[in-house]
Amino acid sequence: MKLLPFAGILCSIGILISCSSKSYVNRGDKMVLSGRYYHAQAMYKKGYKKQKDKYQKGGIAFKSASCFDKINEPRKAASWYRKAIMNRDTFADAVRNLAYAEVKNGKLEEAEENFWEYLDLKPEMKETDDAGKILKRISYWQEFPGRYKVQLLKDYNSSSSDFAPVYMGKDTNVVFFTSNRKYKDRPKKDGVTGEYYTNIYQSHYSNEVVRKSRKKKGRKAKTRKIITDTYQWSKPEGIGDTINTEMNEGASCFTSDGDIMYFTSSKKINKDYQGTKIYAVQRNNGEWGRTALQTLVPDSISAGHPSISGDGTIMYFISDMPGGYGGNDIWMSKKSGSGWSQAQNLGKPINTPSDELFPYIRNNGMLYFASDREGGMGGLDIYQAQRNENGVWLVDNMKYPINSTADDFAIHFQEKLEKGMFTSSRRKGDDNIYRFDYVPLQFTFSGQVIDSETKKPVEKAKINLVSSDGEQSIVRTDKEGKFFFELKPDLEYIAMVSNKGYLNGKELVNTLNIDLSRNFKSIIGLKPIEKPIELPNIFYDFGSWSLREESKEALDGLVETLNDNPKITIELGSHSDFVGSKSTNKEISQKRAQSVVDYLIDKGIYWDRLVAQGYGESQPRKITAAIAKEHNFLKIDDILTESRIEKLNSKQKEIANQLNRRTEFKVLSTDYMPGPNSKVKPGSESGRIGNTLIQDLNKVEGVFYTVQIGAFDKKSVPVEVQQFEVVFRAKINDTTTRYTTGIFDDLEKANAKAKIINKKGIKAFVIAYNNGKKITFAEAKKLKK
Repeated sequence: MKLLPFAGILCSIGILISCSSKSYVNRGDKMVLSGRYYHAQAMYKKGYKKQKDKYQKGGIAFKSASCFDKINEPRKAASWYRKAIMNRDTFADAVRNLAYAEVKNGKLEEAEENFWEYLDLKPEMKETDDAGKILKRISYWQEFPGRYKVQLLKDYNSSSSDFAPVYMGKDTNVVFFTSNRKYKDRPKKDGVTGEYYTNIYQSHYSNEVVRKSRKKKGRKAKTRKIITDTYQWSKPEGIGDTINTEMNEGASCFTSDGDIMYFTSSKKINKDYQGTKIYAVQRNNGEWGRTALQTLVPDSISAGHPSISGDGTIMYFISDMPGGYGGNDIWMSKKSGSGWSQAQNLGKPINTPSDELFPYIRNNGMLYFASDREGGMGGLDIYQAQRNENGVWLVDNMKYPINSTADDFAIHFQEKLEKGMFTSSRRKGDDNIYRFDYVPLQFTFSGQVIDSETKKPVEKAKINLVSSDGEQSIVRTDKEGKFFFELKPDLEYIAMVSNKGYLNGKELVNTLNIDLSRNFKSIIGLKPIEKPIELPNIFYDFGSWSLREESKEALDGLVETLNDNPKITIELGSHSDFVGSKSTNKEISQKRAQSVVDYLIDKGIYWDRLVAQGYGESQPRKITAAIAKEHNFLKIDDILTESRIEKLNSKQKEIANQLNRRTEFKVLSTDYMPGPNSKVKPGSESGRIGNTLIQDLNKVEGVFYTVQIGAFDKKSVPVEVQQFEVVFRAKINDTTTRYTTGIFDDLEKANAKAKIINKKGIKAFVIAYNNGKKITFAEAKKLKK
């Protein structure tokens, strides 16, 4: 009986907690209806903490994420979408929205995973949803960029949002832009974004610098103008309280003479807030006059983002007034006396059910605007439109690098030039002002250097980029392992990548005969030298140590690695499974390791860089994270001992045995220097004259120099050669044999050796060889290069 009141108390507490959570959510919903997204998400956050039911928590998290989407904070939106999925793992809309948020965050791999997960949850959307297509579009546009070079304009930007830059008419030495940096001492913040209200700022390009004197006690600081030798942009300043109010101002434009500015403002009209409106203000002798409301839409309708035609007769602007296609549309109105004609919607294909924003009309008739319609790169993209001979608008996405996976908008050109400014949030999600310039062709090479085992970025890796015209550039990777180069047309490049503790890597890039701009991208994996490195696809027939043809193809990659790392020596280790006796497995693995070494020697690798070691079954495989991910019956750090394998079923045993059968190499030293006999191992060829070992010169591969010590009758025994421990011989004709000593990569070293031999009374001289054939020094020099 005593349990009943206690249970009742618990029930009451649960109801109170639930109601408390619901109360916060209801308050958040009301704030969303009035557009106060920043305050709404704060309510949802409280409601999320109070809610105990996981399904309900997922819904609240989704609402909070949607608020961050509305105020363009994709990083925070992604965090809340993940919380929604964590509480409701089949929440398809949250998965889809998370994918788009990650696109805007530039995390394309994460976005791809979420897109595929969404389509698994909603297979019926595979034909109609833009999910998978967007990543292919981004990849292609980034690889083949448009002919614009984009740079951040540090002169105007701050830690706040800075956007919508415009020139003062034809005067490109004065720039106006919008910013939500703190204006004077106004503490009030916008309930939509949680940031300070936006205001209009200006900056001048001149050689005048304003200097302030130090403030002395009881006196005000004085300012004075100083003329300098260099021109620079002045520190941005607000354009005054005539235009900037305690509400939002921004998104402006000028007439071509720079005398009249049209701008957007959400200030009160007749003591009431009526949304955003467009105002005009005239500038005389550097002073602003009174602002005048432009009657373009009814009182209850918002309008903004004005752009005026070159002759000042047509105004383009945005509005969500009835008669549009959904969201904000672009409208136009013609000058009519002292006012404007009834607004006309620009129609399709300019407007869509998505938002069209920040229109800009150039004097050549090209219209530019931003839109988050399908077919873009993720956020707002900048589009250009031009009427054809039938008066129909043809619309094109400006693609990369003008557009990015983030928001890109509010473009503005210098008159008659393919250069200007625009806004993008591609840098850490903050709105910043960028400049752009047209370039004939541009090629770039960018990417990331990673540890091939851990897949983690390698910081401060050295990349030496050498071009076919002899120029070279060296960069170090940043904290994320990323690098960037600008390339020239019609050249071949080789990038050599190195870092302490890793084998060298390389990448080949060429811009030969390419008539489209292109950004070459690459992920370069460096192999750590501290651990054995498995050689993939090394196959033998059962019980055999002869290399199969596909194994030889795989080993050619190791040949390239050794050539790229000429100072390392390695051990080739062959491992077997537990099938058969220990002695047999040991013997076969030793012969298999030796067959790999022999193949490498045949490919020109010096014999004294290689050690063959057969381990048999003595070193079973240790399971890595990558193997565990591929085979879910294995765990990280498992060791595939015979007893461990015996516990597996027949199919799993075969996989485990295959994992144990492997060929690896490990680095033994990193300071190798070749000696005079490094090309051919002493004792590897038959034949002796006294204590002198005879080698076959025709079997030495590659380009090298050797010192000839005589040409003798084929049947005679040359006494001169017995002064040397090792000599090489080659057939000149049917009756004569050439004898040489030493194999040298360097001509100077060979000449030095010849001088020493000549002092002994033997007429010696240097000759050059390539793969068993005598060549000229000129040919050798050319082949060496």
